[in-house]
Amino acid sequence: MARIFISYRRSDSRKWAHKLFEHLSMRFGKDLVFQDVDDIKPGKDFLLVLHEAIKGCKVALILIGPKWLKVKAADGSRRIDHPKDVLRMEIIEALRGRKTVIPVLLGKAVMPTKEDLPPPLRNLSRRQAAAVSDSRWNSDVHLLLERLRELVIPRKGPESLEEAKQEITEKQNEYFTLYPQRPADALELSQRVLDHLDRISPQYPKDPDLQLLRGYFHKNEAMALRDLGRRPEFKKSLVKADRVFTTMIRERPGDASAWNGKGSVEALRHNFQRALHDVDKALEIDPHYRAAQQDRKEILKYLEEKA
Repeated sequence: MARIFISYRRSDSRKWAHKLFEHLSMRFGKDLVFQDVDDIKPGKDFLLVLHEAIKGCKVALILIGPKWLKVKAADGSRRIDHPKDVLRMEIIEALRGRKTVIPVLLGKAVMPTKEDLPPPLRNLSRRQAAAVSDSRWNSDVHLLLERLRELVIPRKGPESLEEAKQEITEKQNEYFTLYPQRPADALELSQRVLDHLDRISPQYPKDPDLQLLRGYFHKNEAMALRDLGRRPEFKKSLVKADRVFTTMIRERPGDASAWNGKGSVEALRHNFQRALHDVDKALEIDPHYRAAQQDRKEILKYLEEKA
């Protein structure tokens, strides 16, 4: 059961919800963060799924954008005043339990007063809000990440951060001893490492190296799936890798490894001109980055073959 539930009004804060979900899921893993767009499967009773997800979570993030209170129903009244409004039901369920409820203010939104809210939601006005502004997005998100880590993650185990990174880096080397001769074994190794990252990353949400390793192992997983002829899964793994590298570039535009990772994803998609741009960006940041130098040679080789 996901420990973090994201509640939001799509017409009010969809773009911020998606962006925040990418940051949180990258740190806390695929099983700890619930967002309805990704987590409700076709054919499921979405109200029942939402009820169970909120009931089982430890933290509910209530995303409040500029239009959160103003969104209207067909009759012209506020949607949040309607007893069957899904967002309203989510918040009531969150406030009913013993979980932590954090309003997240987006897009210069202000915290609603008690008088602004319908009676069943008025306790929300007493909850301490977290502001996440566009101009300070990265720093504000990092503060929220640290708060969430304290709430949802148990105490650190015996494995230190450096030990975890060393172990995963060794697995990266092991992957390339298996691939491409033994793609099934390479795939199994990649998936074991991704599961391990889901366990260890939430303990160190501020460490960028763990997030980059997640991106590279999604890429490794994709390569093995491609060689096994599993194209739909290959594409899904590439999307996951792309999300990690794109999010890391957004947070750390001067990170050569993130740019090179993004370039390697585009190369796997055969978007070689885009791949060359990203790898060149990595080399602009770090001219001695050997992996980027090698990737650039491979990309130019493909471009020459196409010419």
